[in-house]
Parts: sequence; C-alpha cells; structure tokens
Amino acid sequence: MKLIVIDPHVVARSPSMRGWISALPSFRDLFDEIEIWASECELGPEHGVIWNKIPQRLPTWHLHVLDFQYQVNRRLRNTTISRDTLVQVSGCLAERADIRYMHFWNCALLEEMAKRPQYLRMNPIKRLGAEWAAHTERKIAADKNATSWWWVVSQSISERIASQASGGQFRILPNQYDPDRFNINVRAKWRDSMRSHYRFRNDEKILAFSAFGSFARKGLFQAIQCLELLRERGIQIRLLILGGSPRTVNQFKKSLTPFQLEGCIFAGLVDHIERHLVAADGFFFPSHFEAFSLAEIEAAALGLRLYLTPHYGSEMILRDPVNGRLLPWDPQGMATIIENDFKDGVLGQTHHEMGEALTKEEYDIRLREFYQRAIKNKQTDQH
Repeated sequence: MKLIVIDPHVVARSPSMRGWISALPSFRDLFDEIEIWASECELGPEHGVIWNKIPQRLPTWHLHVLDFQYQVNRRLRNTTISRDTLVQVSGCLAERADIRYMHFWNCALLEEMAKRPQYLRMNPIKRLGAEWAAHTERKIAADKNATSWWWVVSQSISERIASQASGGQFRILPNQYDPDRFNINVRAKWRDSMRSHYRFRNDEKILAFSAFGSFARKGLFQAIQCLELLRERGIQIRLLILGGSPRTVNQFKKSLTPFQLEGCIFAGLVDHIERHLVAADGFFFPSHFEAFSLAEIEAAALGLRLYLTPHYGSEMILRDPVNGRLLPWDPQGMATIIENDFKDGVLGQTHHEMGEALTKEEYDIRLREFYQRAIKNKQTDQH
C-alpha cells in the first residue's frame, strides 16, 4: 500500500503537521511507499519518504494556497492513482481524497464572523480567501464520493462538518502535546526565574495569551478590554502576550490606548514557550474561532487555569470549573468571571485535567489504528 500526503508545509512548525511528522516512525511500516506533495518538506529518504515538490509560484500565503490547490488538482487529474494507494490531504485542497485531515472549516469561521461582527473582522483579501475556501468546502462536502474518511481534530468541528457532508466516515484525531516539555514540573523549575525576568511582582496575578498571529480572530483585543476593566476595579493583574512577529505586534499596538498598553507585556516570538507560560497564573484565550488549539492544550499540561470562550475545540480540553472557566464573548462578562476567581483565590491554582488531549504516545497509537482501518477499507472496496 502506498500513501500520498498532500499539504503545503510538511514541517514541524506547522500546527497541522507537527503531530503527524513526529508520529511517522509509528506507522511507517504499514506502507510500502510514502510520497509527500508539498511546497516545503523537512522529510526525505532518510525518513522513508519521497518529496514530490509543488513549487511556490506566488509570494503571499493566501495566493500560494490557491495556486497550490490548483497545481495539486491538476496533478491528480493527470496521475493514475492505483487502487492500492491512499490519498491523504489536509483540509479541502484536493477534490478527491481517501483521508481528509481537518484542522479548520472556513464555513464555520464565516458563521462566527456573522454572529459577532463587532469583534471579528477581516481585511478584504483575507475575507475573499475565506469565502473561496468555504465555497470549496461546500462543494466537496456535497459530493458523496469526494471523501472516504474525515479525520477531525475536535468533536464540535466534526459535528459541524458532518452537518454538511454527504459522505465519508468521521473519526476524532485530537492534537497531541509533548509531556516531556509541558508538565507541572516545568512550573516548579522555571516559574520564579521567569517572573523575575519579566519583573512581575509577588502581589500581582498574570494571565498569559499565546498565538503566532491572527490576534483579532483569537480575541486579543477583547482580552485587553477585559484586563482594562479588571485594573479599573483595582485588581492587580497583567497580561503576558506571547507570539507575533515584530510587524504583527507593532500593528496591533497601534489599535490600543496608552492605558491599555500599561497592563500588557508583548514578549513576541519566544523560544521554549513553556518556560514563559509558567510565569503566569492562568491562560486567557477568548478566541472567536479555533478547531482545537494547541496553545490551550499546552497551557493545560503546565497546570495553568484556562479561561476560554466556547469556541470550537474548547469542549475537548475545558472541564469547568476543575481546570478553568468558560467565558462569555463580551469583555464585561469575562471580567466578572475572572474577578470572582481572583477573589475566591482560585486563579493561580494548578490542576492535572487534560480533557481529551492526547500525549504523543496516545496520538501515535490512535493514528496507527486509523491508518490500519483505512487500509482495510481500501482493500475491501477493491473486491
């Protein structure tokens, strides 16, 4: 059996491919050959795979994804896919696939934007890209023969896709985390030194926010509005913002008032993020749209109390009130809940609740089982 894997970026820094790459040794023996169609790939013959490069012909990410999709579908139409080949694609980049590895659903994103237009906006180019992607999703979902298996990162996103899909079987494949890096002991080892690094006082509470970018979609502006309300009420609390390129951070800062900036620490992109996270007492992530955020999984593994909106995937990790609280969408409601936890002395308490997040070992086992089932299905369909 041969496996073709299609994703623009088969690299460890990609949230959608990180777990798959690390799990490769656990299922490599199931396939005679693995071929990767990608624009960049950090795997090669030494890992037992062949890289079939899809050239990046356009400069920006949004345009490249559209061109990547065009090149992939053209190649698939001109390539004879044998019956003993499984085609796996991330999302809906290919018109036909045996396996769709789902970490996003633009149809759901556009719905959330319509519900909260005062909070969630996109520039015209990003909006056009999301609408085109949603059009593709609807077309593929309506085709009962376009997908054999949907491997989806969270239960809620799975249910949302299933509400549109005409065919295919659904399985949940949550994100994995590395327990060697993200665990309670990291807090004991690094908390004091990292709080000193940021010059946090002993009498103030710190909430952490973490994202590579997309600050607006992930609710950072609402988090800062909430922080402003808490500080107005006399609560000694600050927000440690991890992630964002210098350009992203500078652009976002321009939307804030000087008073709002006083309570925020923009750390930017950092190495060993687990060490920075444990300087905080809780993880504040009022995102408007996710599938199952790796950031909140890693924060939970460090024992940080979670403060999450009811975005897709939050049901996979949050067990209110054991490991955190579910927040409303408005900053005033957020502030009330966090203030109550502050007064009750709950903010800062550690926990060991991980919901349905998987360790690397658990992820490897589940992924291997999924491939075995897909292979068996493919072989059965041939007879």
